[in-house]
Amino acid sequence: MRIGICGAGTVASGVVSILQDSKGLEARLGSSAIQIAAMASRRASDNPVFAGIPFELDVFAMPSRADIDVIVELIGGIDDALRLVKAALSEGKSVVTANKALLAHHGAELMALAQSQGVSLLFEAAVCGGIPIIKALNESFVGNNVRGIAGIINGTTNFILTKMAEPGANASFETVLSEAQRLGYAEADPTFDIGGMDAAHKLAIMAALAFDEPLQIDQVFTEGIQEIDGEDLKWAERLGYRVKHLGIALADDTSLEMRVHPALVPDQSQLASIQGVTNAVNVLARPVGETLFTGPGAGAGPTGSSVVSDLFDLARGAPTRPPQSLSEDRGSRKAKSMLETKSGWMVRLSVRDRPGMMSQVGSILADHGLSIDQIQQRDAPDGTTTVVMILDSAVERDFQASLTALKSHPDVMPGARAIRVFDPESIG
Repeated sequence: MRIGICGAGTVASGVVSILQDSKGLEARLGSSAIQIAAMASRRASDNPVFAGIPFELDVFAMPSRADIDVIVELIGGIDDALRLVKAALSEGKSVVTANKALLAHHGAELMALAQSQGVSLLFEAAVCGGIPIIKALNESFVGNNVRGIAGIINGTTNFILTKMAEPGANASFETVLSEAQRLGYAEADPTFDIGGMDAAHKLAIMAALAFDEPLQIDQVFTEGIQEIDGEDLKWAERLGYRVKHLGIALADDTSLEMRVHPALVPDQSQLASIQGVTNAVNVLARPVGETLFTGPGAGAGPTGSSVVSDLFDLARGAPTRPPQSLSEDRGSRKAKSMLETKSGWMVRLSVRDRPGMMSQVGSILADHGLSIDQIQQRDAPDGTTTVVMILDSAVERDFQASLTALKSHPDVMPGARAIRVFDPESIG
């Protein structure tokens, strides 16, 4: 099988390195089962790992080459990648891609084209780097009824929250973000990571596979970590929680919810233990139960390994058809509005230290059907009191109404904060 690699960045270097050290592949497929016919990139590369591979500067010339059977799309972005992948599929060539944004926005169109041409579009590397979550959802859970997914699916945000929460760190969000950029864990423009869109793309893909529903990126509620501060993390820890940036997808027989946002998770939960740039995906299915997939979420080795895994499947002629739903635009479940979802909450208020103030806060919450699970308070020298509460699970619409009422109270100071609490058992 002859492949053409489009892109010459970090992931491409990982793919080439793995294929050049191909003892494992040779043992399973025979010598030279996967050959790199050519590489293409907008700019020439001096990376020594690419030495000796035919190279050209026009990626769009690759699909029509007769000496290439499979296109590996690693150029990133959406518009040029869409043009390249459509051209390759139209030429009757299978495609392996690591492009989550392309799939989240155009996956249905591309899957339909691949099916019409009788070729494959594989994308293990598009979600969570080296974790084989796509194969698991597409193959291993066949025969199960997947009810929920909850995971840490962006390494940049997990690194930032981990560093900010370290004992004695007292580091601001901006300081830790700069460190992440220096270490190569965050892009020069980190908006897609810290704003949650990277995680939203991954969650949309996983949810489509898990629940056999169409890709619905426009139905993913997305909230980043830009507003999280050190006090949020300290109070969470005092109350027995860690703050993580989660992707959550839940389904029942009639509805589907998909959301990406910061959330408190219990200290003793598996997700609370995931540190640094590591990713983790918790899948709850029946009858198998709860399964945790964890590992490196990005980088040349992990992502390159997933690309090679897809190439291996193509080279050995394994069935590689995704569920029919990925090429359709209509599903059987109705997507929930975020206002209809349920979460617990951590609320932090600064209030004037006056008699009966806590009773008034409790009354406002009760008027909206909310109850308090935990409460702590700390007096300040300026005559105010910081009040931090963990609220029991409630419908988002009711909580937001109560928060608005609290903020409008004359003795509640500006700057009230709220972060959702995620109960891992809720995916059951």
